[in-house]
Amino acid sequence: MRRPNPPYPLWFAYLFAILPLITFWASGLFDLDEGFYGAVVAEMNRRGDYITPYYNGHPWFEKPILLYWLAAPFMKILGVWIGPRIPSVLCTIALYVLCGKFAKRHMGEWQARHVVYCLGTSLLILALGRLMMTDAALNLALTGAFLSFWDHLNPAEADESKPRKFHFLTAFFLGVGVLAKGPVALLLFTPIAALTYYQNPDLRPKFFKGFLPALIILLGTISTWYVPCYLANGQDFVQKFLIDQNLKRFTGGDAAHSLGLKGLPFYIPILLIAVIPWGFTEAKRIWQSKTATPLNRYLFTWAATIFLFFTISSAKLPHYILPVIAPLALLAANTIAQKEKTSARNLQVVMGVSILLLFIISGLQTSLYVQSGQAEAHTMALRHPEIDTVFRLSRQQQDLGTGTTNLQQTSLPSLIMVLNKPVSEIDDPNLVKTESVVFTRVGRVKPEWGWLLQEKGKNFEVWIKKPNP
Repeated sequence: MRRPNPPYPLWFAYLFAILPLITFWASGLFDLDEGFYGAVVAEMNRRGDYITPYYNGHPWFEKPILLYWLAAPFMKILGVWIGPRIPSVLCTIALYVLCGKFAKRHMGEWQARHVVYCLGTSLLILALGRLMMTDAALNLALTGAFLSFWDHLNPAEADESKPRKFHFLTAFFLGVGVLAKGPVALLLFTPIAALTYYQNPDLRPKFFKGFLPALIILLGTISTWYVPCYLANGQDFVQKFLIDQNLKRFTGGDAAHSLGLKGLPFYIPILLIAVIPWGFTEAKRIWQSKTATPLNRYLFTWAATIFLFFTISSAKLPHYILPVIAPLALLAANTIAQKEKTSARNLQVVMGVSILLLFIISGLQTSLYVQSGQAEAHTMALRHPEIDTVFRLSRQQQDLGTGTTNLQQTSLPSLIMVLNKPVSEIDDPNLVKTESVVFTRVGRVKPEWGWLLQEKGKNFEVWIKKPNP
């Protein structure tokens, strides 16, 4: 007996999955990462240089170019309060669409709606989809690469005549992933492709069809930034980006990108929180179905390989595990849809869950923005656009580093984005120029220096350095 169609169209599932994202503008940018990225894009628009990223007047190779390219037009048109996070929101919505369409092609109508529900209620997906971070773009690129790769190897019946198209899409998505966050995209894809080759002997003849043009597409996509940036910056680009920000980070040479925790346990609680509410209910069935079909085996290999990769890596931050969520959501959607009694009910509660998440996430975001003092800092910067110096903003306790779980006092890079100009970052009061307008934290300017207080807030102050009497 043919199962009836779901009670509402697929676009309805998209609508309520998107709902928790719509208040991404509820706060200004957070520091550190968002603040740095926002300041880089503001300077990129100001300079008109869209090849070499700059932060506060100096080349800055912390991340590749994709996020800056995506954010630049939105920030130029919509400003620094709405524009910066739009690329992450759009990438997250595109992720829903990619996974929904894939599930519909390979699994069925019910599974398509359930995967959108699972993704749209993943706390990690929603958190990073509302922030100006590189992760949403990387996750979209990797997911697109893995889904199109399976479509190339084992296309749905309607796509049997165009498998090469999917191979080219895989190459393009991988290139975009390298533009989003560097060579890690290729490092993640290669072992999963190799394991898939090993696990599916019947699919091996399709692996290398169209390989040469696909390789050209991959290299061409990557070269849109890597080649001109190398030509503009030479060895400085190789050292600071490829070696310091990629090789050393994976091998443990970058303490700022590790919380000081190693081994398997680190990502287990993060993953459990990330897949609330559907992960706990479906965990046993996901595990049991991991080898039920070639597609299930592929999805499980995808999730497990990325999980192990970041477990082995010395650099560990919670959001690194994001690319694991999409394959788990596809597996969960398949198991949920097989339970006929509960699948319709799950589709009906998605509206309530989405609305609840909207209020919870929006409230937490706004509260953190205010309680951290960043709302105050940004407001003071708007009132004092003449600020040209920031003084002792970073933490003063030398025994605490960014590699801990404690909330630290940062250099507030987002302040430079709001001011939209380079400023002097100084810790020595003797180096502050006379008549400078100085932004600092409360208690860091001593009365005997004779500076003139312009404004005092709860956390920050604005001073003018006057000539010595």
